[in-house]
Amino acid sequence: MRTASGLNVTVWGEGDPAVFVHGSFGWGEETWSDQRPLSEHYRLLLVDRRGFGRSPANGRVDFERDADDVAEILDAPSHLVGHSYGGVVSLLAAALRPGSVRSLTVIEPPAFGVARGNEAIEELVKDIDRAGTASEDPVDYRVRFLRGFGFPAEPAPLAGPDLEAARASMTERPPWEAQIPLDVLERAQLRTLVVRGDWCPAPDSARKRAGAAFHAVCDVLERSLGAERAVFPASHNPQRLGRIFNDRLRAFWEAE
Repeated sequence: MRTASGLNVTVWGEGDPAVFVHGSFGWGEETWSDQRPLSEHYRLLLVDRRGFGRSPANGRVDFERDADDVAEILDAPSHLVGHSYGGVVSLLAAALRPGSVRSLTVIEPPAFGVARGNEAIEELVKDIDRAGTASEDPVDYRVRFLRGFGFPAEPAPLAGPDLEAARASMTERPPWEAQIPLDVLERAQLRTLVVRGDWCPAPDSARKRAGAAFHAVCDVLERSLGAERAVFPASHNPQRLGRIFNDRLRAFWEAE
């Protein structure tokens, strides 16, 4: 389906709605493919952010405009789930329309502004910022981005939606500029689940840099929002574990 603002939203299943927001380098169906079994019981709405998947590009990608787009979709009380950059978007969207959010789940959002001064965060921000300024094209940017995370990435050809997702990711407004309204979210008393990977499968360089930075953010969100915690044997994409992630998410939804 298409929203009034032109975004593509893939819909799977019937039942209570759950809105899913992807992060960088992906799109709705790509990021959340392993969550499709949840559509046996819920109506899943997979958002393609502007410039990703089947949503047309429209200038620079910006978490504030994305949050407005997601808030528009929350026309009925829905579970809201965001991964990475999409987690930042989901935090902002939830603050815009808290009355339409039945629950909020964020997976390692790079909301680094809530924990500036942390050594790992400052190092990661510097490396990702350098990747953006030094990159010549989407392929180069993806490699520099992953190396900034501490992964030993090598150039690989990109085509189709993968290339467009990398191109859109190059234009993303830095997520550490987001001012997360923790006070608004706290007052709304939203049921919140903060998901992280334990980063054990990752190289030591990634675990000590990116893993530590995301854990610092998750710690702040858990304390500030009184959130539940879920930790999975994964790096930055625990949703790709499929069943064990889905079972935990569904248990959280159904415990309200």
